Amino acid sequence: MKKLLFLLMGFAAELHSYDSDIHQQLTFLAAKQYSKCAETQRGLYRPSALDVRYLVRANVAQADAGFFSRMFRWNYYSPNPRDQKDVLWVIETRFQGHYRSLLRQVELGDKAEDRLKAVGRVISYLQDVTSPPRVVPVFTGRWWRFSFSDRFDRFPVDPDAIDERLVDSCETLGLDSGDFETLLSTTANTTISAIKEKIAGYPVTWEAFWSFGEQSGDFGEYGIAGNQFGKRSSFRCADDERCLLLEDDPLYQEFALQRHVEAVQATMKALLIMQNYFE
Repeated sequence: MKKLLFLLMGFAAELHSYDSDIHQQLTFLAAKQYSKCAETQRGLYRPSALDVRYLVRANVAQADAGFFSRMFRWNYYSPNPRDQKDVLWVIETRFQGHYRSLLRQVELGDKAEDRLKAVGRVISYLQDVTSPPRVVPVFTGRWWRFSFSDRFDRFPVDPDAIDERLVDSCETLGLDSGDFETLLSTTANTTISAIKEKIAGYPVTWEAFWSFGEQSGDFGEYGIAGNQFGKRSSFRCADDERCLLLEDDPLYQEFALQRHVEAVQATMKALLIMQNYFE
């Protein structure tokens, strides 16, 4: 029993995705851009400054969930919507069950403040599935190596570059916004597709860092480059060829920037869907 508890403590150490400060940055960036769109597009719900703070606070609280929440509900995505895998019948290894319960709170909440808090937590999950280790998924806790997180999740956000990429985002904001369930799967699938794309100039995909499991929904593992995103990494990527990425390499920066842009876009679409519950 003591050994089991020790393992659970190690597993729970870092089973969430982006740090809470990154979640906060992404959400404020999305709210700012969405407000610009609301100024030019008629009929868009425009959250107040207080509404935005409720959303951000709930988002950050989700990222900073307590020890026991992390122990019994891991923050990984499954491409199979009803696939709620567990460990020892008590640990949820996929978050979709909690995601669906949050959607019920959004729909049935008695107070606007409660619905806003639920949406904030929904947004936290939407942002999480732009993180590769959450959608492959790769178990990030390597307690035997004293490693408890994926380096991608700590890669810094570039607000100016994100703003530049979102200049024309208002034109497509209202197209096929769908619902929260569809938005989650669409955002996750975009990340999965990006991981399967070639690293520019090299004969290998980003699966060198995160390798998918044999069957859809299985846990994957770190690839030949290991948990080294953002760091100098040299690895064999062909029979007679080595790949080399330097610390803060432009290839890292571009890949992370696109994931962060998608996190902001998913958040903006969530704000658009939210208006169905606050009209």
